[in-house]
Amino acid sequence: MKPQIYILKNTHLEVHISTLGATLTRMLTKDLQGKVVDVLLGMEKAEDYESPEYIASGAYLGAIIGRYGNRIARGRFEIDGVKYQLAINNGENHLHGGLCGFDKKIWNVGQAGTDSLTLTYCSPDGEEAYPGTLQVKVGFSLQEKALRIDYEAVTDKKCFVNLTHHPYFNLNPEAADIKRHTLKLYTDRYLKTDDLIPDGTFVTATGDYDFTSPASLQGVIGNQGGLDDCFVFNNSGKLIRMAELFDDQTGIKLYVCSDYPGVQVYTGKFLNVKQAKDGKQYGPYAGVALEAQFWPDSPNHPEFPSTLLVPGEIYRKTTIYGFE
Repeated sequence: MKPQIYILKNTHLEVHISTLGATLTRMLTKDLQGKVVDVLLGMEKAEDYESPEYIASGAYLGAIIGRYGNRIARGRFEIDGVKYQLAINNGENHLHGGLCGFDKKIWNVGQAGTDSLTLTYCSPDGEEAYPGTLQVKVGFSLQEKALRIDYEAVTDKKCFVNLTHHPYFNLNPEAADIKRHTLKLYTDRYLKTDDLIPDGTFVTATGDYDFTSPASLQGVIGNQGGLDDCFVFNNSGKLIRMAELFDDQTGIKLYVCSDYPGVQVYTGKFLNVKQAKDGKQYGPYAGVALEAQFWPDSPNHPEFPSTLLVPGEIYRKTTIYGFE
């Protein structure tokens, strides 16, 4: 089955979504001069996301991530005394659902309209060694200047679930990188990690990592090699504003709201995608990913917010990407 592109559009915003990986391929808004700008990194055509070269890049541009976004240490977890071993596809760890995660699946269209789209996928018991048949529904809807993404899932066996999207933003695509962008985060805490695996403690953001007031990404990129960190929030499952990204040349300001307890901020240090949109090559720091999600390796940290979904319960989470 070939992937299809659906276009959602209103007077403020246009979003293109592929059935391959429920992928956000384009997001068009206007800059201060009224010029239409595509602020998402992506490939030119739907089938480009299936090319061996693109897959080898490991970029996940705009794709849904599942069953479990981010990393699980050594690909191992335990449920009710049963041990599970997942694929090791990122150093010593499991990343973004495994070798053939939700980003590489063709999703079914449940509903399609001018400003909304529903995609579904059934992940069978044992897929990528995860337990249980997982029925997933993702709803996309335009609300004025914002894209709302609603995630739902049910299972017939206990399993860990962490669904997110992986959009890379460049609010000034005429620039080769996002170093001039300013970032604001509505938290001063992030997870302390060893090789990107949390050790269970938290760090208070200071210096280059402090984005409680808007700060240029140039500092943390130049001095620290950038960010690949999960910033944490005490929102108790409530929908709150988490982040704002701004470019002073285009005047475009993006905000992120979610009821997830964390947002992974990745400034794209290892991006290497050739023959992308308009023939561009995306190199280091070509975009910044803002991924609302549960915390990495939560299955092995019972003190973290739980990602365990049990039969009879419904997984419901929301992320909003908006402009102002």
